[in-house]
Amino acid sequence: MNGIDSIFSTLNSQKSVLDYHLERHNLLLSNIAHIDTPGYVAKDLARVDPPSFAGALEVAMKETNPGHLPGDRSQSLAGRVFSDPSPGVGNDKNAVSLDREAAKVAANQLRYDVIASLLGGELTGLAWAANDGR
Repeated sequence: MNGIDSIFSTLNSQKSVLDYHLERHNLLLSNIAHIDTPGYVAKDLARVDPPSFAGALEVAMKETNPGHLPGDRSQSLAGRVFSDPSPGVGNDKNAVSLDREAAKVAANQLRYDVIASLLGGELTGLAWAANDGR
């Protein structure tokens, strides 16, 4: 692998990490949105490395009404969705803990921000190099 390939491999790797944290963020916020939904079990996203993942998961949004817009079926999640009933189930069979989900969102946001800062620094360095140090 030459230097250019190495640079773009690093950028692609960081992009996939950002994609994972974005998907996880959306899933965690969905859990919070369902905090009062009877019978709802919280979900989370486990990171799956691309070589073993290799397109094994194809997720399509279900259209439950003819008026709904179709989802983007070309995109798949950057991980594996799993149920997370660990906070316990209340009388309404809802297994979402607001405190737990908020902590997960905050930790996930911090990780996303760190990777975005690193990626931004690398892109700034590439732009500087492409402009001959100007």
